[in-house]
Amino acid sequence: MSWLLVVQPDAIQADILREALLAQLTEDVVVADSVSEALALIDDRVPDLILLPTLMSNVEDHLLAYLGAIPTARHVQILGLPHLERPEDVVIQPRRRRFQFRWPWRQRKGSPVIVPPGCNPGAFSQDVAAYLASARELKRDLEMYGSMTGGADRRTAPRFGLDEVPWISYARFAGEQATLVNVSSSGALLRTASRPDAELLRRAVPDVWQRKGLTLEMDDDVEVHTTGRVIRCVRLVTSTGPQYEIAFSFNEAVGLHLPGTGDLVPAGTVFDDDL
Repeated sequence: MSWLLVVQPDAIQADILREALLAQLTEDVVVADSVSEALALIDDRVPDLILLPTLMSNVEDHLLAYLGAIPTARHVQILGLPHLERPEDVVIQPRRRRFQFRWPWRQRKGSPVIVPPGCNPGAFSQDVAAYLASARELKRDLEMYGSMTGGADRRTAPRFGLDEVPWISYARFAGEQATLVNVSSSGALLRTASRPDAELLRRAVPDVWQRKGLTLEMDDDVEVHTTGRVIRCVRLVTSTGPQYEIAFSFNEAVGLHLPGTGDLVPAGTVFDDDL
């Protein structure tokens, strides 16, 4: 069933929006007051439309990057949230006087507060309904024709499982232990207990790549650190609890000798055997 996600830390604005949307829509409306709560909701079920406050650009960047890594989220629409007007808001247009000048602290006590006009909730809800219909239509098209355009994982290099590369003894992703499913010269498929953060959803920057990237430990105690970004993330429900299956694309070929691929140690690869 279609549903839309609202990220709104302002409780009053959230109530106004929820009431207006429920008067126009039959779909579920779920409100999150933080980005962490929104990401947890997306993990459970991908929405068709996400409404974000226009002043939360950092939240929008994080959500967009995360949605881009979820294969089933290609249809999701993003719409900015305006400030919605309330019935009790008092809008006063001050009289224009020639050469009028008034110090702010000289305003007479008891004067009404001037509130800038907001967006009409009913009119905005109609726009939301149109975006939601567009998202549903795109979702149907992707379900019918999406397989013809290929998936999110476009790696073409040969992949090798742990039984084929037994000299990899340990994998650490973003500072935490990870389970390596398979590896190629261009990327790795792994499972973690934690959702990848915003930095890993973009290309890692040099000063954090050792802490945020993927580290592979060899049998001879040599560690290979790799840079890159998450190109796919799928939440799995396992017997041991939720896990994330992550496709991590390397910026350059990882320094590994893989079966049948030759020596794949590129210039500039960092080996660190002091850790």
